[in-house]
Amino acid sequence: METIANMLEKILNDLQTVGGIELSAIVSKQGLLMVSKETATGLNSEAFAALTATLYMSAESTTLRLSNQKPKSIIVETEDKHLITYTAGPDALIVVLVGNEGYIGLILNELKKAAEKVKNLI
Repeated sequence: METIANMLEKILNDLQTVGGIELSAIVSKQGLLMVSKETATGLNSEAFAALTATLYMSAESTTLRLSNQKPKSIIVETEDKHLITYTAGPDALIVVLVGNEGYIGLILNELKKAAEKVKNLI
């Protein structure tokens, strides 16, 4: 029998096939790491989980005050990377770090599908 952790790992493995993703993780909105998949070395998944959850909670607080709505996704762009945080139900987030070679539109489309799968599992 397959565990929830194994099913979440499969979702990340499927997401990785898009290409350009250096790190992906499914985290609780409190910042606890559920599962992660690293393709780049030197990245700390636990810190990544905590920091992205903090980013999401800050954005959520801001958007609730401005528009009385919660964000579906947050994209932070630097010169050579994109950090995308995508909600996956009321308690989870999928976060990915994408390098220059990643196609953001394709990744966002796959994140939407992955988020629905996570939401149904958790």
